[in-house]
Amino acid sequence: MQRSMQGKKGVNMNQQWLPKLRCACISLGCSLLLSANVLADCKGIVLHAHRGDPNLPENSNRAIESGLQGNWDGVEIDIQQLQDRAWVIQHDAVLGRTTSLALRRVQDLDSPTWKEVRLKDRKGNVTKEAAPFLRDVLAKADEYPEKIINAEIKQASWGCELANSAVAEFNKARPNGNWFLTSIERNHLRCARQVDPEGYLGLIVLDQQALARQDPRTARQADKLATPRIDRAWLQGLVREVSLPVGIHIDTNTLDANMTLLKDAKDLGIAVFTYNLIGDREHLRDLRATRQRTGMWPSGAIIDGATNNFCIELMRN
Repeated sequence: MQRSMQGKKGVNMNQQWLPKLRCACISLGCSLLLSANVLADCKGIVLHAHRGDPNLPENSNRAIESGLQGNWDGVEIDIQQLQDRAWVIQHDAVLGRTTSLALRRVQDLDSPTWKEVRLKDRKGNVTKEAAPFLRDVLAKADEYPEKIINAEIKQASWGCELANSAVAEFNKARPNGNWFLTSIERNHLRCARQVDPEGYLGLIVLDQQALARQDPRTARQADKLATPRIDRAWLQGLVREVSLPVGIHIDTNTLDANMTLLKDAKDLGIAVFTYNLIGDREHLRDLRATRQRTGMWPSGAIIDGATNNFCIELMRN
């Protein structure tokens, strides 16, 4: 199925100026929905579960399935490729924080070794749950065709092999188009665009100040670090480099530091997704402040908790 810009795979840039339509490319630009079921009680902001259900091991089969079953519009996952080119779901390049196997790089393992890896729960206890392969998760996701799979490619690559492989994997398993790729590596997006001319792609913009603030050991030094500056020219450059539909995925600390970002993005047809490295409380605080200052909401948010709680708190004065 062709992933046209009028399909489910689009992006709703700033919902306060958009009607709630299932599909739209209207006069204000490429105004597209990122889910068939945007949560009306959250001002149209698309909500994705960060690494799945927060009550289950992160990036696990159960966490992802529970996220797809729940009220989230989609699930954010992290993907990497093993030595034998099988795709797996795992955030960290070096194992140990969330897995029974420690001090080994994901890219150095083969599939038989990966099958022996067990996940830890959110408290750090090893469980009996096997670390997932992407193919198994996508097979289960067939039961939830309306939900979005938001996949970040975690590994760096100078060539196009990784991005091309990821696009092929998702196109084969999820031909309805309800998936998209993100990365901090622009090269991944450029490569994906060559083989996927119509799909949404998201650039993750790292904020060194926000990264420092999440760790008590470095929090005191955070203010000395620079926050990304994202102006209209920067956004125009991204469009030229990757082409639409494209978006940026940023910490709310970056949003706070760039006063005109939401307006500039809306004018250019660029989606803005937010997250917060510290947690939902800070995420909500920053989004409310942005709304008061600009009158605008982001296109979507990647959240750590339940949608109902997030939406209720978001609407508080």
